Amino acid sequence: MNSSAPATHAAAETGAPIFTREGGTWLPDDYAAGPFRGLYGGAVAGLVAGAMEEHAVSEGWGTPLSATVLMLRPAPVAPLVTEITTLQAGRRNAVAECLLKDEAGKIISKGHAIFVKPDAMPGTRPLTAIPTATNWAGDPATLPLWANGKRPEHVNFLHILEMREERDAADKPGMRWSRMTRPLLPFASLLATLFTAADNASAFWLSGSGAWPTNFGFPNVDVSVHVSRAPQGEWIGVTPDAQLHETGMGMSEGALYDRTGLVGRTCQTNILVPRG
Repeated sequence: MNSSAPATHAAAETGAPIFTREGGTWLPDDYAAGPFRGLYGGAVAGLVAGAMEEHAVSEGWGTPLSATVLMLRPAPVAPLVTEITTLQAGRRNAVAECLLKDEAGKIISKGHAIFVKPDAMPGTRPLTAIPTATNWAGDPATLPLWANGKRPEHVNFLHILEMREERDAADKPGMRWSRMTRPLLPFASLLATLFTAADNASAFWLSGSGAWPTNFGFPNVDVSVHVSRAPQGEWIGVTPDAQLHETGMGMSEGALYDRTGLVGRTCQTNILVPRG
C-alpha cells in the first residue's frame, strides 16, 4: 500500500467533502464507493450519524454519546435523502432517528443517536479519570501504513482513508489508527469521524488473526458506537476483537481511542458469506 493514492486518483487529495448537498439531497462522489458493490459501509454510517449530529447542533442538544446505524441494503452511488425525526428532547438528553433513502423512497439505512448536555457537578470528584496511556505517544502519521490496507485500482473510499498500525516489540499488530484525508460531509461531525474508523474493526482484527486474506466475506449489518466524551483530533485508534463462527455468524468490537486516551467502544454484527 502506498502512502498516497495513484496519480490517476489525484482528486482524492482535494479538500472537497465526499458527500455534497443539493437542496434536500445528498450527492456522493466516486470516492464514497466501497471495494465491491455500492457505497462503503463507513461512508453510509458516517452520513447517517453526521446528519443526526447536524440536527442536534441546530437544536443545541449537546455531545453525541452513542449511535447505532443499521445497514438494511447496499447503498447505491447515487443521490440519497436523509429524514431526521426527534424521538425525545429533554433537559439533559435527546434522541434522534435518521432514515437514509434512495430517490425512489426505499430505506437504505436507519440510525438513532443519543445526545447529552454537560452539567457541572460541584463538590464531586471525577468517577473515572481519562486514561492517557495509548501504545503510541507521538503522531500516528509517523507509524507504518496498515499492511493489509490494499487499495483497489478503481476509485473508492479506501483511497481517502489513511490507515496506520502500531506493532509491539514482537512485531505483533496492536492498535490501528485511521483518519480521513478528505472531509466526509460539508460540516464537522464527531460521529462521522468515529464511524469511518469503527466500521473497520472486523477487518482490523482479521488482518492480525492469521486468517488474512480470508476465503469468506464478512459484511457487518450494523455499527454501534458508545463514547464517554467527544474525541479530540482527526485520528481515531481501534483495538479490535472478534468472534466469528463456522455457523456463518459473528460479531466484532473494538476499544476506540484518540491521541489523549480511551474514548469509548464499537460493536458490530457480522454475517459470514463464501467468496466467489
